[in-house]
Amino acid sequence: MNQIDTVGRDSPGCDAIMMTGGHVNVRELKNSVENQVRRLEAHALSELDLRIKQNAELPIHSLPPELLLEVISLHMLLHLENFGMGYYRRLIGLSGVCSRWYNVIRDSPSLWTQIYVSDSSEVVKIALQRSSSHLLDISLRHTVSTEELPEHFQFFMNAVHCHRDRWRSMKILVPARRMGDVLAVLGEPAPNLKTLLLIDGDTMYCTRKFDLFGGKAPRLTSLTLDGVSIQWDSEIIHNLTALDLSWINFPSTDAILHALSNCAQLQTLKISNCTTTKMATPSSPIIQLPHFSSLYLHLGPQSATENFRDHIGDDRYDAPSLLLSRLKQRRGTCGAHGASVDAREGALTR
Repeated sequence: MNQIDTVGRDSPGCDAIMMTGGHVNVRELKNSVENQVRRLEAHALSELDLRIKQNAELPIHSLPPELLLEVISLHMLLHLENFGMGYYRRLIGLSGVCSRWYNVIRDSPSLWTQIYVSDSSEVVKIALQRSSSHLLDISLRHTVSTEELPEHFQFFMNAVHCHRDRWRSMKILVPARRMGDVLAVLGEPAPNLKTLLLIDGDTMYCTRKFDLFGGKAPRLTSLTLDGVSIQWDSEIIHNLTALDLSWINFPSTDAILHALSNCAQLQTLKISNCTTTKMATPSSPIIQLPHFSSLYLHLGPQSATENFRDHIGDDRYDAPSLLLSRLKQRRGTCGAHGASVDAREGALTR
């Protein structure tokens, strides 16, 4: 007696199994399986269509592309801290939300302008390509991983150097042994650079002076140097509004005063943990900074700090308070007209 397994007899495929001379009709079985597959595919497609429809009804998916880009850009601002660790991991994750998000992110150069040494070579290449002609924000923080992969460090330096006309900001923190490689890349003009933070993590009281950008960075407005000294007669400081210097040994107070005299737009100045080889003399000129609003000074011993401060003059009624106070003392008066003195020693604020 010919029999077939009765397990699953009630399933849709069982109806199509026919016995002919004690054998299974393979053609009918094949047709049955194909029909089941079609039904399953149709069901899956209907489920997908439903989800797409539900997705499209969400308010964020009804935004015009430019507004969706704005939302994504604001969200990504949260991932710009800590030298951008995880920025592109998050951005690529967002691109997986749906095809629309993928296309908006892929085709928006402004989202790809952050260039980090912590990213893989492939990610760096993609970001440089997708950022198109937009200005770039470069972050280079030397870590254990970059130390273990010196070829990636060199790749990164070469890659960003090719786009120096697109530099907008640079944040660089490296040990002294890597500073030579960095400064070699920073030796040519940077026509669009606005912000530079350059930190030598090892050097204290730097005396060697470097000629950054060949003296040509016409749009540079914010400069932070830590353990790195420059040619103080360089034109790169002429348009600064903010200058932050630390762990530098100045050849003389007169040298830095002369440099500051060319910074007509300077608003804030911070000098901390610095020293000077030679203090200013009574015959040294007093410099005027018409837009000055904030000063923090720590220049070696207190006498050097006082000596430096005595040579910054500002006779505006709303001048930084201690400058105004000392100016009045030189004129034989006292008081500071509502002065507000920062609690830190040597700190002057409006």
